[in-house]
Amino acid sequence: MQRVFVSLGGLMIMCGVALAQNAQAGEPVRVGIVPGVAVGVDAAKVDALAEELADALKSELVVDAIGGLEVRRKLPADGIPQDCVVTPACVASVAKQLGAKQLLFVVFIDSGGTLQVDSTWIDTASGKSVSRPAIDISQLSLARERFVAAARQLLPDAPVRPKPKALDGKMSEAVPRHITRPALITAGAAVVGLADGIVFGLRTRSRYNACKADTAACSTDEREAIRTNSVIADIGFFVAVGGAIATGVLWATSGKEPHLIVTPEQSGGAVSVIGRF
Repeated sequence: MQRVFVSLGGLMIMCGVALAQNAQAGEPVRVGIVPGVAVGVDAAKVDALAEELADALKSELVVDAIGGLEVRRKLPADGIPQDCVVTPACVASVAKQLGAKQLLFVVFIDSGGTLQVDSTWIDTASGKSVSRPAIDISQLSLARERFVAAARQLLPDAPVRPKPKALDGKMSEAVPRHITRPALITAGAAVVGLADGIVFGLRTRSRYNACKADTAACSTDEREAIRTNSVIADIGFFVAVGGAIATGVLWATSGKEPHLIVTPEQSGGAVSVIGRF
């Protein structure tokens, strides 16, 4: 029995370790964008560009990239040494302060109209470092676009973030107003009700006029029959009016306007977007 408990305990520990490793493996790698030397670029612009770079990496790759003011607040107020990128102790210190497993040291050089961004990637666990291709930015408004295009070159080992499936839309055909089967039924009920109303109405009028002309010959049963025919005539007219209204409503709502149907181009669940035009 003791061996069973020990085995179960060991199995639970192994499962817990495996789950922890899987959870850790599924977490995006934290990458810190560390500004280094800046030539002809002020600190505010450096922070803005570093934040743009971090956002571009997160939009294209499955990473947790931080940059800009968030990084500057975590680093020493007087900045980091210029040779930090080649100093293992400095790299380890920066990685610890940012809580990052990978660092991207960036250098900004304004050569008079064109901004050049050089970067060095460092894996903090192994100490491996690789220089990445330079990024030339002709206009600051195009910085994010250039960073997005270079994201896979800067972090080639990071998984690519899946893109939303492209949607294909088409317009459905319009359906004109038409007489439906329920409309035919209500129209038929209106015709029958109108016919009953007219027939029993005329019969009621005829008997009523006869009783009025000779009140002595008009019995109690005759008067009761006149009253009954009048009620039936009224019911027939009500049915006719109700059927006519229902028929009009069914006809008015029988048509359909064109609407947009949007479905994914790739295989998968359908998505519909309805809109009136």
